[in-house]
Amino acid sequence: MDFEDEEMCPLFLLLMCMYQYYTATQENRRWWVRPMFQERNQKGAFVNLFHHMKTNDHEMFFKYTRMLPDQFDHLLNLLKPKLLKRSRREFLSPELRLAMVLKYLAHGGSFQSLSWEFRVGHSTVSKVILETCIWDVLQPIYLITPTTNEWKNIAERFLDGWNVPHTIGAIDGKHVHIQCPINSGSEYYNYKGHFSIVLLAYCDADYKFTWVDIGAYGSEHDASIFRRSEMGRMLETGTIALPLPKRLPNSNIEMPYFFVGDEAFPLKTYIMRPYPGRYLNLQKSVFNYRLSRARRIIENSFGILASRWRVYRSPLLCSVKTTEAIVKATTCLHNYLRTVSATTHTPPTLVDSVMEGKDVVDGDWREITRNDTDLTPVGRLGSNIAPNIVMQLRDKLADYLMDIGSVPWQLTVVNRGQI
Repeated sequence: MDFEDEEMCPLFLLLMCMYQYYTATQENRRWWVRPMFQERNQKGAFVNLFHHMKTNDHEMFFKYTRMLPDQFDHLLNLLKPKLLKRSRREFLSPELRLAMVLKYLAHGGSFQSLSWEFRVGHSTVSKVILETCIWDVLQPIYLITPTTNEWKNIAERFLDGWNVPHTIGAIDGKHVHIQCPINSGSEYYNYKGHFSIVLLAYCDADYKFTWVDIGAYGSEHDASIFRRSEMGRMLETGTIALPLPKRLPNSNIEMPYFFVGDEAFPLKTYIMRPYPGRYLNLQKSVFNYRLSRARRIIENSFGILASRWRVYRSPLLCSVKTTEAIVKATTCLHNYLRTVSATTHTPPTLVDSVMEGKDVVDGDWREITRNDTDLTPVGRLGSNIAPNIVMQLRDKLADYLMDIGSVPWQLTVVNRGQI
């Protein structure tokens, strides 16, 4: 190098300054690894509390991780190829990583408290939660779009359990409360007065999610959230393999298969929503009551999600990217545990149940999540205006539920105002 070159001298001086700063910084470090973190393998929660519960106290282990030891091991085997790190330095084991993530999802709190508990760095906690690829592994297995025959099976279970024909799922959306993202302006600031991203979800008759759309801005107009979601686009363009329209049971009325939603959603051939207004005639009131029974499925799915994964108890204090990873992880874990151990994960008293008189009894999740702040309903996701042909379809379904498809208790419930 020719140091007399006028162009090279400033570059050389800059490199020398950078080197001297780096050397001084390294020499002035108090330690490479904080002493309390060096004791991770002796005093950390993983080697003490976690392993003790896994070996000796399965009831407490379930409360700690929301799953039993054999389910944890099965999940670990699925995720291990993605969690193994190849490094010359000591790295966190896949089991520790998974234990840390499940504890955070099950109980919430801050990354700092998790850092102290497991004796790992604060930045490491954030990185582990972001990198634990629960969605990447579980979504292709436990959260996949049903086939045409599977949609039909879902419709049969809705008819058997909730007495509404041709229902292939329930749909709802929630705002996930987050802290204000850096340099985001008002993008995530919603009409409820806080920052959020939107979770839009569909579920089947077994409280399992069949589709989720995560990450829309909280400030986005609610109608556009559904319209711009992938599932919304596929339904509107007919590119999803829904069953063809079919006659309703014991009738000549041909009806498409549809999802049920509340007043927030638009009335479509593939979405049935209640009649608007307070002072409705008997037929419309019965229709709204019957639809509300089926719609309880998605309410209960979100209720199970929020009551089991208590990270939703308060606002998520992390980046939007990490928040999306958390929401993805919990929806996949919800389906995973509903599949491998439905009764353990979701005791009968946790969800709404139907008594002999066909009255619906509220599930425990409603009381458990009563004071939670992190999952709140979205606003309107579509207008009240629908084409005449769609309104006629709803009227035909209302006629059917009042006549051929009626159930013995519907008039009793409607007349006493319990819709």
